[in-house]
Amino acid sequence: MKTLMILSTVPDGRLEMCLKEAAALSYRTVFCGTETDERIRALADACYRTDWNDTEGLIRIAAAEKIDGVIGLADPAVLPAAKVAAALGLPGNTPESMEILLSKNGFRALQERAGLFCPRHAVFNTYSEIGDRLDSFSWPLIVKPLLCSSSFGQTILENREGLAEAFAGAAELSRNGAVCIEEYIRPGSLRSVEADVFVFGGEILWEGLRDSWHLESAPLRPLYDVYPAHMTEAEEEEFRKEVSGALKGAGVRFGQFNVEGFFNAAGRFFIVEINPRPSGYYNPQHIEISSGINLTKLLVSLAVGDREYYESLKSFQRTARNVISYSVFSRREGELDYVYIDPLLLTHLKSFDSLYRSSRGDHVKDNLKAKWPIGQAAFVFDNAEELEMAREKIEELVRVILL
Repeated sequence: MKTLMILSTVPDGRLEMCLKEAAALSYRTVFCGTETDERIRALADACYRTDWNDTEGLIRIAAAEKIDGVIGLADPAVLPAAKVAAALGLPGNTPESMEILLSKNGFRALQERAGLFCPRHAVFNTYSEIGDRLDSFSWPLIVKPLLCSSSFGQTILENREGLAEAFAGAAELSRNGAVCIEEYIRPGSLRSVEADVFVFGGEILWEGLRDSWHLESAPLRPLYDVYPAHMTEAEEEEFRKEVSGALKGAGVRFGQFNVEGFFNAAGRFFIVEINPRPSGYYNPQHIEISSGINLTKLLVSLAVGDREYYESLKSFQRTARNVISYSVFSRREGELDYVYIDPLLLTHLKSFDSLYRSSRGDHVKDNLKAKWPIGQAAFVFDNAEELEMAREKIEELVRVILL
């Protein structure tokens, strides 16, 4: 029996999907995290509360459990997983490649070295270090935590006004306290591009390409995704060139990578970031609804050296179902009553997942402050025209009602 070690935060939809997929494949699972809960204890075969900075402790657990593979599903877990894999000679990436992708500044430096499209940037450990170093930068600038995820702590500034406050907010959320400041490249629209690509050896599987839509009131955070992505052949070629160049430059060789970016007015694709783990918000599940490809199964099986599902994909006929993956956030902070879904749209509902299982009366934050959505809804449509009609009114068709 294969044994898989999984490092993740709790709760996490990716973790639950991986544990369930591993069970379906008859693998034994070992969970390691800084905390756990009843759901995870019921799904995993073994659970350990661990300090992810204690690499030697994780290696001892891995050796004692005789694991065949290890994966990290959240940003803080990616580097420890890579160190365990390297120490035990298991499938994975080098710690150095993961450090490059996890660091906002390290990734920009990689883009520069590889000749990829990227803005001017700098890293500061304290606000006093800035001095006149921004004088050569073109405004607007974006201030963001060096080590963080999900667009938290990011501020766009048109000038120096508010710089100190933005720096303090970013530093507070950065895992090492450092802040990255870079020239802000304005998107051409509220639509960006997101994808979950899979790397195995020298091959890249270009799955999960999707349009990622933002709100004018919250331009840095995508609210919903549309499958499949609407790209011209030239745009897809540009996208693949930039992403493959970044992945090759980082030296990655295994795993699922969440790509976020957009096209500028000149048609260049700007990679905002590549997260070295699956995307959250149940997107792997929605990718399967659209394309038929189970990326969670692919990740879990290849992590333990099982190539059966990977080989089957060489002849698998992908689908391209029209899907809206909608993150249900409240527009205002308050006490939850219920999530309203228009009756006509309800007939298209394929899945509705809630990580925290919010109930009536629970306090919820607005879409600018909430870390996780109240729910993640996937709607399937017969054609692109039908989807577009729903997309244009989606904020009215699906909304949170407060008490």
